[in-house]
Amino acid sequence: MTRIRILERSVAVRIAAGEVVERPASVVKELVENALDAGARTVTVDVEGAGLRLIRVSDDGGGIAAEDVALAFQRFATSKITRLEDLDSVRSYGFRGEALPSIAAVAHVTLTTRVPDAPVAVRAVVVGGSVQSVEPHGAPPGTTVEVRHLFHTTPARLKFLKSPAREQALIAEAVLNAALAAPHVAFRLAFDGRTPAVWPRTSLADRAAGALGARDAAEVIEVQAALPGGLARGWLQHPQYHRPSRTAQHVFVNGRPVHHATLRRAVEQGFAQLLPVGRFPAFVLFLDVDPALVDVNVHPRKLEVRFRDDGRLFGVVAGAVRRALLTSPLIRQITPGVVPAAPASAAGPLPEPAPVELPPGLPALELAAREAAGAYPRLAEPRLPTLRPVGQVLGTYIVAEGPDGLYLVDQHAAHERVLFERLRAARVRGGVASQVLAMPLPVDVTPGELSLIAGYRDQLAQLGYDVEPFGTGTALLRAVPAVAPDGRCDDLLRRAIAALAGEGAGEDPLDRLAIATACHVAIRAGDRLTHEAMATLLADLAAAEDPYTCFHGRPTIVAVPRAQLERWFLRT
Repeated sequence: MTRIRILERSVAVRIAAGEVVERPASVVKELVENALDAGARTVTVDVEGAGLRLIRVSDDGGGIAAEDVALAFQRFATSKITRLEDLDSVRSYGFRGEALPSIAAVAHVTLTTRVPDAPVAVRAVVVGGSVQSVEPHGAPPGTTVEVRHLFHTTPARLKFLKSPAREQALIAEAVLNAALAAPHVAFRLAFDGRTPAVWPRTSLADRAAGALGARDAAEVIEVQAALPGGLARGWLQHPQYHRPSRTAQHVFVNGRPVHHATLRRAVEQGFAQLLPVGRFPAFVLFLDVDPALVDVNVHPRKLEVRFRDDGRLFGVVAGAVRRALLTSPLIRQITPGVVPAAPASAAGPLPEPAPVELPPGLPALELAAREAAGAYPRLAEPRLPTLRPVGQVLGTYIVAEGPDGLYLVDQHAAHERVLFERLRAARVRGGVASQVLAMPLPVDVTPGELSLIAGYRDQLAQLGYDVEPFGTGTALLRAVPAVAPDGRCDDLLRRAIAALAGEGAGEDPLDRLAIATACHVAIRAGDRLTHEAMATLLADLAAAEDPYTCFHGRPTIVAVPRAQLERWFLRT
């Protein structure tokens, strides 16, 4: 039987180091945060060999007293806290006393430091966690830490690292997060002696805009919200600049970069229906809260935190983001200075699309005129400029003139948005008006679909559907929403059933049902519109709560500013 033994100190330290020093970027993060805790105004990071050969972090902060240098490499030696209660008010980045000893356990470390009033600096050399020497040295006030031969004592860790390019990207991200957290500090980052990236001292707003890659102020939307015990402040990049992943999402709690799924989901919820499926918003979010309301002592790397009330926090942040977005002009703009590319084929003009045969009864293209007659009063003051329809291109896009340029409107996406908001508003007022079919329509359905109809019959009624099970494989449809044109009622019901089954955007089944209805009923690409119908649709879109996208996140309207037109035609 194997006996229980206490591990040797060298083994225990290296095991513990694995929790803090996961990769080169972990070393950079810890050393840069130490520099910020020391009050640095300038931080310089030099990296060679993707961090495996050398990581050097220099700062002009307060330094370490000569008598404390050797102690700094002992585990749990820290100047940040002295008792357990201090964890409830910690504001510094570091406080556990594990970073330097963990790094020294898996690398060769040289630390040179000098406090401002000391006559000389002190240099310490540490190998494998053991302090080899501490000697006087010439250096300016501040601290420089050189980390060489990372993971030489734990070579198995090297097999789990990514490519050098990926490791460098993670290091750059760590420095960027520090730069966002401390805009009053200048940062410099260089890889293998190449031209460095530089972050000069600036305002938080400018630092956030730069981190998002925004080229001008119009690309960034500021958001603020009062929180229980604190404040949330952030900068959202215009939905036009959505990303394929969440890499451009930065969350900070009391200045500390963190991974917090609830906060990220809250911001994404605020962007609901403004982005295409599978795309993600870019943002920088700062929460400044009472330290007693957040637990930062969750993980040795301090990347995770816990809040006392995640649910309330989610609602406040999501609501603030939504309000900020819906009170901002979100019209997509043609990128200045970019000339539209020529068609792939120069064989001749594009063929005119064939007219679409509309169902009998109330065609979708006449629906806008019916709404203008007063059946569906507009919801709000116009949120778009006054647009004068000029014509229709490719049977899909309305061309309009505005006071400041040219506008293109996707007629299907625009009508989807108008119908969805009116269905939702009518539902809130008491229910969507129905039109009774001349004859009840039997629709073949599966047993599962029949069960959905029975379970959601009240919700279907709220959206204007009167449908009930009829036998074992049939649903009897008696009425549909009044906005639906005659015909295609069986397809409309099947879309409604799919929405109730959870297929489509939105968590609320009634919203999914409204989306499915609006999508099926809306004017289609290829439908020819009269000038009156175009004008009415543009006015209805301008009055929508969110006139900028359909509920799938696709843009409804794109602007070509007058200045851009003049550049294209060499008039400026």
